[in-house]
Amino acid sequence: MPYLDSAGEKSKSSLKERAYSCSTVPDSFMEPQIFFEKLQQNPRPIVVDLWAPWCGPCKRVKPELEKLAEEYAGRVDLWEINADENPELVNKLKVYGIPTLISYDRGREIRRYVGVKPRKELQTLFESLSTGSVPNASGLSNWDRFIRLVVGGIVVGMGWLNHYNWLLALGGILMFTAIYDRCPVWKAITTQFKKVAWK
Repeated sequence: MPYLDSAGEKSKSSLKERAYSCSTVPDSFMEPQIFFEKLQQNPRPIVVDLWAPWCGPCKRVKPELEKLAEEYAGRVDLWEINADENPELVNKLKVYGIPTLISYDRGREIRRYVGVKPRKELQTLFESLSTGSVPNASGLSNWDRFIRLVVGGIVVGMGWLNHYNWLLALGGILMFTAIYDRCPVWKAITTQFKKVAWK
């Protein structure tokens, strides 16, 4: 959505200035250098929402984020950045899936979330950023994931060498426990199961 400068012409520079005059950054093109400069200069913690217009999960989380941005206005800023219009920035931030929320405090990344999160978890994120505490990590740590992948790989290898199919299955299950919370198929299945179970 382009902005018009005082002469009535589309202007990226006026867009960039307006983008940071409020707590919510409008959907706009943003060069990585400008993003990181503004990130360092911003006095408040920031939640960056990387989204795309075609992304269904992004549409689900957007209203909740905007409500929280209003609720925490002046304490936590929300920057909504269209990933389709900013591929260079998405690449620099190492974003591989959307929606991705990255929280920053004083220019330093604090926490990263991929996928739709419940309102309670998003509110906890905003609350912890507004009070200066680090949000609690949800899920497995990277170390736990690594250990599960290595042990699962060893078990799969033993099953392969000894022709034990049950060891192959066990190793596969161990390896899956390292990534299940990031698997969209698993999330879809468990969501449907929860809906059926609660009826």
